[in-house]
Amino acid sequence: MGRVALVLIAVLTTHPAWAAAQDAKAEVLATGQGVFDGMLRRDTTALRPLFHPAAHLVATTEQDGKPVSRVSNLAEFLTQIGGFPGVPLERMWNAEVKISGTIATIWTQYDFHQGLEWSHCGIDSFQMVKGPDGWQVVSLIYTVVRDHCAKNPVGPPK
Repeated sequence: MGRVALVLIAVLTTHPAWAAAQDAKAEVLATGQGVFDGMLRRDTTALRPLFHPAAHLVATTEQDGKPVSRVSNLAEFLTQIGGFPGVPLERMWNAEVKISGTIATIWTQYDFHQGLEWSHCGIDSFQMVKGPDGWQVVSLIYTVVRDHCAKNPVGPPK
């Protein structure tokens, strides 16, 4: 890389707008990770403020070669997590974050385990809005894939 390019990178990465964008991206990712952390603990009290009250979740998969979708509202999701048998461990990687003002999205690969036992993988797509108390999930749409899964780069859970 040339010297001019290095100087340009140094200038851009120290610019206040770049720093603010990185802070916003970290906040959005922290909300997504907070969902996974709350699920892991089955802590519905911690999960509730991470979601907009009108949030919905959509699981998509294929059965017999045909697409199937299951839609849940926030209350149904919290009931499911609160009563989950075992420990629901979901991990994301290769997350892409897009932000425009008060809306954001995370598109990420994930894997899901029940305790240490692998269950499935897929793509999570978080749609978020920013309110007075920070980022909230309005919609979480995800694929459920049981085969041909990408390997999580951190390896199996421990």
